[in-house]
Amino acid sequence: MITKKTVSESKSTQRKKTQIHVLPAYHGDCLIVKTFDHEGNDFNILIDGGTAKTFDTPLKLIIKNLPFIDIVVLTHIDSDHIGGLIKFVKSDSFNADKIGQYWFNSKNIKFISAGENISYEQAKTFEQLLIDKGAIKNKWSDDVYVGKMPSLPQGLEIEVLSPTNEVLTKLNEHWPEISDDYKDKLQDITISGIKPSQLGRGKLEDLALADDTPDKTILADLANSSSIAFVLRTPDLSILLLGDSHPCLIQQSMRMADYSTEKKLKVDIVKVSHHGSKNNTTNDVLDMIECDRFIISTNGGNSKHTHPDRETIARIIHHPERTRLKYPSTRKIYLNYPIATVEEKAGKLLDKEDFTTGNWELIDSANLLEHE
Repeated sequence: MITKKTVSESKSTQRKKTQIHVLPAYHGDCLIVKTFDHEGNDFNILIDGGTAKTFDTPLKLIIKNLPFIDIVVLTHIDSDHIGGLIKFVKSDSFNADKIGQYWFNSKNIKFISAGENISYEQAKTFEQLLIDKGAIKNKWSDDVYVGKMPSLPQGLEIEVLSPTNEVLTKLNEHWPEISDDYKDKLQDITISGIKPSQLGRGKLEDLALADDTPDKTILADLANSSSIAFVLRTPDLSILLLGDSHPCLIQQSMRMADYSTEKKLKVDIVKVSHHGSKNNTTNDVLDMIECDRFIISTNGGNSKHTHPDRETIARIIHHPERTRLKYPSTRKIYLNYPIATVEEKAGKLLDKEDFTTGNWELIDSANLLEHE
């Protein structure tokens, strides 16, 4: 069943609620988590900025109404995550005094704490902007990777699942090449024409059982493998934010943290990796997660890559562990754009028959999620 988003009729004035704003970021990611610490103090986190166009309407407006952003997180340097942040930092809306700290695995800026020997010639676009405008002294987190836990106020917790220190080391070795690549992609590319239907790929139950090995290994896909992915636990909500992370790296990290099909990672909401690409969501990872709300951020993609994939939807609904448990509860997949908009670019994703099994529903145009 496809339904539209619903807005809660009654909001308690006595207690706060964590809100996840999933902004319409074109084919990218841009999320704002409005939460609070154990004393009830507001705590705002901006995670990625979407494409450059994302800043012009949704991001600029919501930032205007935020008195303070406690953390700005750039998960990785793909243009559909960094573009809106670059435009934000360039704009008159940017006020360095209203930013608490930055989480961004940068090759150059991280050396600031050790001295002032920064090579502006080597610094890349975002690094240069933050160095020039960001007043980043004492606001820069150490590298964020598995095993490092950035500090948060009491009542808020973080569990990092990606990247590893090994991946960051490799990323730094290739930083100039990757940076040049993302510069070339900063201009958004529009899509013309309607993409062919994905229904011909097969039934959801069959697709869920097909080979789900990603096209690239962890080290062969450094841009996505370097993506920051973490569990954020707030007083009333737990969220698995996967960025564009590589599923094999997430699987490794979860097993290292002692998660399994017997001891699942329990969260309220999962932000699906890489806009629902079939190369970033595997059954092995889904089998270790206990959650029934999944959000996919995309308008359908661009001329190079269209998302989400029907295979990803199939795995979320019919992964082996959920099938074994006989679909015990209703699972919801949220899209932050209308399904018609997504399918115009990604092709026909679903038909009525897909909803007859699996105990699930699709909710489109969903831009605000809270605890249910």
